[in-house]
Amino acid sequence: MNQDKIHRGRIILRSARIGMIVAKISELLKIPDMDALRMFYRSKTCRNFHDRSTGMYLQGDLYVVEEFMNEMNIC
Repeated sequence: MNQDKIHRGRIILRSARIGMIVAKISELLKIPDMDALRMFYRSKTCRNFHDRSTGMYLQGDLYVVEEFMNEMNIC
């Protein structure tokens, strides 16, 4: 498999995971999905999720949600 296909596959998987993460944030905070998406994309947690060197992308979705909630001081 060439590197371009691998890269596209990773983007698709990461996008699907972000959808699940944002849906959980929306549910927990009782806010619209788009508001949750904006909050997530502006967060350090999201930057870490996209930065392969942090390894956060290897963690489960609920772990990422928990990290986000901790970052926002919402426990």
